[in-house]
Amino acid sequence: MNKMKQPHKATFLSELFRTKKLAAFGMILLIIFLLIALLANVIAPYKMVNGSLPIDILHKLKGPSLAHPLGTDSLGIDVLSYMIYGARTSVILAICCTVISTIISVVIGVSSAVIGGKFDLFVQRFVDAFQCIPGMLIMLILMSILGSGLIQLIVVISIPGGIGGSRMARSSAIAIKDSGYMKMSQMLGGGKLWSMVKHVVPNIMPIIIMGLAGSLGGVIMLEAALNFLGFGVDLGTPSWGAMLTGQGRSSMFKAPWLALCPGIAIAIIVFASAMFGDGVRDLLDPRLRGGVGSYKTKKTKRLSAIAETK
Repeated sequence: MNKMKQPHKATFLSELFRTKKLAAFGMILLIIFLLIALLANVIAPYKMVNGSLPIDILHKLKGPSLAHPLGTDSLGIDVLSYMIYGARTSVILAICCTVISTIISVVIGVSSAVIGGKFDLFVQRFVDAFQCIPGMLIMLILMSILGSGLIQLIVVISIPGGIGGSRMARSSAIAIKDSGYMKMSQMLGGGKLWSMVKHVVPNIMPIIIMGLAGSLGGVIMLEAALNFLGFGVDLGTPSWGAMLTGQGRSSMFKAPWLALCPGIAIAIIVFASAMFGDGVRDLLDPRLRGGVGSYKTKKTKRLSAIAETK
């Protein structure tokens, strides 16, 4: 009797491209922006010299042309080159802030849930008091103390985001804490640190990855908001948010491309990160999948319905 052929286990990427095409498209867009940021010195038409792009006063506020596909700004700087170098700032900021804030959230939330008792009570009251203060106010106070700059922005965005996001990590960790294998680990002598690293964190990894993918666009929006209020990167550092809230706002009617180019770039990366985050959530944790409003294919819905009836 011939053995039945075992079905091939689909990988994450193949499942993403097969069932979550919109999420896969978002991932491709994020990879493109990452490559643009990494290869800025190679693909930019005009290179940075001594930390600044070349200035051409004779061709300031010129519209799109062959020499300047996205036009020039009020100093004659090529907008396309500025956008390419600005992608480096935005991508570095988004990646660093999301990683740091996620680490802070996991450390605070998981330790609070696993240790419990008075420690959990103290930490959660601190988080409650912290969340009573508007987040933008905290960021503005920290920026006024630390000053402008990319490193300061990373610190100012990461810390409040990590403290506020610890609630989600804690709620997920509490569900794991009450499970049978956690109690068995404690009976066998497993310590708190061992339980957090070995059992809790791996089981809440879908929630962690979902938060990572979904918060990339929000970081760029926060950077643009802080630049709008006068707290952002240094004046000489190319940034989408600085361009949008600086020359884009002052020259919006005279040179609309100065506002449209960074605005469209920010909108695209926010859309891509949101779609990719939703797809990662659906694939890594089937319990969180969308219902009627989800963008599953008809074939996937039919197979899911057949599996549920069996």
